[in-house]
Parts: sequence; C-alpha cells; structure tokens
Amino acid sequence: MGFLDNLSDSIANTTRDISKMAQNAGDMTKLQYDKKVKEGELSKLYERLGRKYYQEHSDEDSEIIKEIKAANLRIEEIAKDIMLLKGGKACPRCGTLVKNGAKFCSACGEKVDDIFED
Repeated sequence: MGFLDNLSDSIANTTRDISKMAQNAGDMTKLQYDKKVKEGELSKLYERLGRKYYQEHSDEDSEIIKEIKAANLRIEEIAKDIMLLKGGKACPRCGTLVKNGAKFCSACGEKVDDIFED
C-alpha cells in the first residue's frame, strides 16, 4: 500500500470514529433529557400523593401538618401584602383579593366597588 492508501484508510477510520462519537453524544443527550422528563413526572406524582395524604390527614396534630398549615397561612399573608402594595383589598364575602377599581370579585361575584371607597 502506498502513502495515499494509508492516508485514505486513516481518514476513513477517523471519520467513522467521529461519527460514532457524535452518535453517542446524541444518544447521551436524548437519554439525559428522557431521564429529566421522567424525574419531573415522578416529582409531580409525589406531589399529588403528598397533597392527597395532607387532605386526608389535615385534621391530625402532627408536626408536618402544623408546618404545612403555617406555610399556607404565611403564603396567604404574603399574597395579601402583595395585593395591598398593588392597590387591592380583600373581598368582604370570600376574602379573595380584588384589584383596585374592580366592580366584582373574580372568585365569588360579589359586588365590591364600594370597598374601595375609604
């Protein structure tokens, strides 16, 4: 074999190696993506299971139930603070926060334009 034949074989082998590496990289990326998707689905299932458990056991006096209730209350307080900063108030009927200038509560339909007349 001559120099050009050896060079041609070397180029062909290198091309096959690079092609295989690119294929492997593509496969790896797809597998990593698929893994992330399944992990996300699993997290959602755990969340659903946790919510269901909480709903069924919310009357219990366990430490985690107390923490969840406290976190929910704090979230409601923060939401009210945000709405107040944006210029809103709580609906007198259901407590949902209503933006300034709204005529009716978006949650219960209560006429609320008079709550903004302080």
